[in-house]
Amino acid sequence: MQRQKAEAMDGITDDRVNPWTVHREEESFACSYFSVRSDTVAHGTRLPRVYNSIRMRTFGVSVVPIDDEGCTTLVGQYRYVVDRFTWEVPGGGCKLDQAPVEAARMELSEETGYRADHWLQLFDASLAPGTIDGRTQCFVAWGLRAGIPHPEPEERLQQRRVPFGQAISMVLSGEISSFSSVTVLLGIQVKLARGELPADLMKLLQQRPR
Repeated sequence: MQRQKAEAMDGITDDRVNPWTVHREEESFACSYFSVRSDTVAHGTRLPRVYNSIRMRTFGVSVVPIDDEGCTTLVGQYRYVVDRFTWEVPGGGCKLDQAPVEAARMELSEETGYRADHWLQLFDASLAPGTIDGRTQCFVAWGLRAGIPHPEPEERLQQRRVPFGQAISMVLSGEISSFSSVTVLLGIQVKLARGELPADLMKLLQQRPR
């Protein structure tokens, strides 16, 4: 009770009720991947205003494959929107009615050729929730079996196999900068440090690079 009073005095409350009132929803643009809305809304007692946002018609999946030597495989390509080459973990889009793990299996096979016997979903990450409702389901996969990559026609991919620890260094140096890749790689690293991963996966990740 004393803590609640102190928080109230500081203007801090634990009120999680939706404060937004929607006066009008208006879709100003739409394509097969997303729509842009220009809704008229009000926050609490403030006057109504236009709130522009992007609403996704797919969601993302990202997967970190770990092989028997504790290495992961990154994929690189030139990204049109950011106008530069990027290194990322394998991943892509998933239909809203599709099981995320099935989409992750497809993307891993398409981009690397790998199929995995073991899958672990780590978390569901949001990207810029103030402007876009997009999210990415993040996975780690191990027990890999090699195959032939078959990327989409507009994907000119390069592969780069690195020890998992080197991938973490690439994140910290900024060489890997895509949000979903950074999130899932650091998430695995934290869970590894806490001992919160399956024992066989931890054993793979704790190997010294050869």
